[in-house]
Amino acid sequence: MEDDPEVKEVMMGDAVDDVTDAHNNFRGAPKIENEEEAIVQCSTSAGPITMHFYRSWSPNGYDRATTLFEKGYYDHSHFFRVVEHFLVQFGIGYTTDKELKAFAQSTIPDDPKQPQLLPFTEGMMSFAGSGPNSRSSQMFIAYDRAGGLGQSPWETPFGKVTSGLENVKNFYKGYGDMPPWGKGPEQGPIHNRGASYILSEFPLLDKFETCSVQRLKQSGEANANVVKNLVQIKKAHVVNKEETKDDLSFPIKTLLLLMSVVVSIVLGLGYLRKKRRKFNKTT
Repeated sequence: MEDDPEVKEVMMGDAVDDVTDAHNNFRGAPKIENEEEAIVQCSTSAGPITMHFYRSWSPNGYDRATTLFEKGYYDHSHFFRVVEHFLVQFGIGYTTDKELKAFAQSTIPDDPKQPQLLPFTEGMMSFAGSGPNSRSSQMFIAYDRAGGLGQSPWETPFGKVTSGLENVKNFYKGYGDMPPWGKGPEQGPIHNRGASYILSEFPLLDKFETCSVQRLKQSGEANANVVKNLVQIKKAHVVNKEETKDDLSFPIKTLLLLMSVVVSIVLGLGYLRKKRRKFNKTT
C-alpha cells in the first residue's frame, strides 16, 4: 500500500530520522527487546475497536505506531481511504503540536519480512509507504481480500484488530478509493487543510475519537526478573559460602585448641609418672 508519492516528497523535506536502538546488551540476559506488546483501544464514529500490536512482528513499526497512538496523534483523524474488500487507510493527523507533527513525518527503516504472517488476513495492520524505508504515520487495516498485500518492503504487519472488526467493516465506503480510482479525498488537501477539507467535502467518512494504549511487558519483565533473581541467588550463595567458612572456622580452631590441651595433659601425666618411678627406685 502506497502513500501519495508527491505529497510524500514534499512532507519529507524537513523529516528527521528518529530511530531508537532498542536492543538489550546486558551480557548473559535473555533477549527481551522484542517481547513487548500493546493493546490499543479506540472509540470511533462507527463504534469501539481494539487493536493488538506485537513488537516481535515489526520492531520499528511497533515502536512508531505505539508511540503515535500514545501521543494522541490519531485522535479525531479520519479514515480517509476506505475500499470495500481491500483496506482502510488512515494516519494523517490534525495535531497542531509542531514537535509531534515532525515526529510523525519522519521515516523509519523497514523491518525484516515475516513470511509466516503472510498472506494478510482481515484485520491485520501495516504501515503504508512509497518506497524502501518510507514508513512514517500512515497505516492500513486489511479487509477480506487484501491477501496480495505484504510484498512491498514496508508492508510488514505489526498488529491486528482483535475486537470491533465489524465496526471497521462498517466504515463508510461510498466515496471509494482516491482519484483516479475513486472519488475519495486526496492526501494533499488533507495535509494542507486538515479536518475542514474532509468535513466540507467528505462529511460521511468515519473517524477516530480518542485512543488509549496499554503496553504489556509481562514476558520481558518475567525474563528480567529471572535474571535479577538468578543474580540475587548467586550473591546469596557466595555470601552463604563465606558465612559457612566463618561458621566452620570457630569449631575447627576450638577443636585444635582442645586437642593441644589434651596432648599437654597427657604429656604432663607421662612426665609425672616417670618422675614417680624414678623416685620410687631411689628410695
